[in-house]
Amino acid sequence: MLLTMLAALFIGLCLGLFGSGGSIMTVPVLLYLLKMPEKIAIASALGIVAFISLVALLPYLYRKHLQWALVAKLALPGIFGAWMGSFLSSYVAAYWQMMLLAVLMSFSAVNMWRQQLWRWPLQHSWQLLFIGTMLGGITGFVGVGGGFLIVPLLLAVTTMSMQATIATSLVLIFLQTSSGFISHYLQLQHQGVQLDLPLIATIGGLGALGSLLAMPLSKHLPQSLLRRAFAVMLLLLGVSLIVRQFGLI
Repeated sequence: MLLTMLAALFIGLCLGLFGSGGSIMTVPVLLYLLKMPEKIAIASALGIVAFISLVALLPYLYRKHLQWALVAKLALPGIFGAWMGSFLSSYVAAYWQMMLLAVLMSFSAVNMWRQQLWRWPLQHSWQLLFIGTMLGGITGFVGVGGGFLIVPLLLAVTTMSMQATIATSLVLIFLQTSSGFISHYLQLQHQGVQLDLPLIATIGGLGALGSLLAMPLSKHLPQSLLRRAFAVMLLLLGVSLIVRQFGLI
């Protein structure tokens, strides 16, 4: 349980520092440290990340970093996508969800390792709506926040500061993971499966504490080194998920 607590703190710290990255670790933590079944881990991860991202957002709201106009453009597509992703996940074997998560983790690891995150310039507003829906779909389908895609996307299509980008990423993660969690929760309840809500709240609370440490620590930590260390960890977890799906561990 100690490792789980430390992992929760680290997930929150990464979300608070980068607005991305930490949430993608949540499913592997639940799988490997708490031995949850894949479907339960995905649903639980959404609830945990929703709580952490909400608390991580508060310091940025206090400093008025959030760009409400952009959030309004991406929020509804993201919520809709998360709901659809969680709905579709009930018809897909956990094997494919885990394989997609492993690929996304590897992609995120490479991106986090780079000095400059990849950027994808978008020319039309419909592209932003489409991307928002796809990001939400990924969130609902595999139980990640999607910040590792949201942050470079926002940097690509806006002139926002990094602080504003992180704030916007966090609010979108919160909306998408909340939508995905509610959808998963209702589906599992219909199947007679109950989630461990006190455990979700405990891990979420520890992660929230880690996220609040991010703001004061950001002035003292070498973020490039931290990002690269996190990238190595992500890659190892992604590879371990692939190996797990082939039944080698």
